[in-house]
Amino acid sequence: MFDGFNFSHLQMRYIKTAMDAILNYRPDGRTPVQVGTDITDGVAVRDDFQTKLSVRNLANGEFEEAINAGHTLCVQVYPIMQSRYRKDHGSSKAIDRLPVDDRTPAETRDRMKAIAALWTSLPNPPDSATPFVAWPGLDLVAFNAALTLILNNESALLATEQPYELAQGKLHKVKSGWDDFISAALAQGRGQFLEGTPEREVIDAIPTAPAQQPPAKAVISSATSPAAGQAVLAYDAERGTSFDVFRKGPADADFLKVGDDLIVKTLTLTGLVAGNHEFKVLPRNSRGTGPESDVSLVTVG
Repeated sequence: MFDGFNFSHLQMRYIKTAMDAILNYRPDGRTPVQVGTDITDGVAVRDDFQTKLSVRNLANGEFEEAINAGHTLCVQVYPIMQSRYRKDHGSSKAIDRLPVDDRTPAETRDRMKAIAALWTSLPNPPDSATPFVAWPGLDLVAFNAALTLILNNESALLATEQPYELAQGKLHKVKSGWDDFISAALAQGRGQFLEGTPEREVIDAIPTAPAQQPPAKAVISSATSPAAGQAVLAYDAERGTSFDVFRKGPADADFLKVGDDLIVKTLTLTGLVAGNHEFKVLPRNSRGTGPESDVSLVTVG
């Protein structure tokens, strides 16, 4: 799900950038500000869904852990109970009727309920003056505590389902709206601007399909300092659709990110201290990251 949404998000960002660069490119009569708001709102919906998904996954993990522990107890207690009541024909028959096949969480929960219910009504084991205990520390109270944990965790998991489903529905709605606008924006841009024009080159640079493999190694084609305190970079990578840019200044021990997930292929930095600045670029696409570029040195005046 996230791969498809994130690719649509990338396309929306490219279209917004194209609208910023081409003053009369206004698909569906929308403005760059409106499209930017759509992007921001959509990202908020995605983030909310990620939060709901994380809460649901955590609750599911707790439930599965309790189920696994409950299944283990059933497997352990059942043969011990059979053995302890082997001389009590009536109790032994009742024990034999207990469920022994629990392949799903619901079956494990129900198996535990059946064992707990029978355990409550069992007499003391033959030749024993005290109630049945599977082993020291595992009596009916401890078994019921494990069952209660399953029931509580199941309730907690169910409480996450509706918020998760609602958030998922909103995410699908955002993506559907984005995809409709993206198709329209591409069609209108190609119709408006003829092949060979600079505007059409910008439109044709909008990715139309997710990458099939990660980017190739990034290349910094130009790294200059045209003015005091300034550095200008140009970079690209085959199959790269966005880029992280890192800089290490004269006083820096490590590279620091100065450009995060950029879809433009140039970056201008100002206000830099004089001295040698090193730069490297990491390419990205929907399949992951590619090898970072070689380091380029810019001497800032």
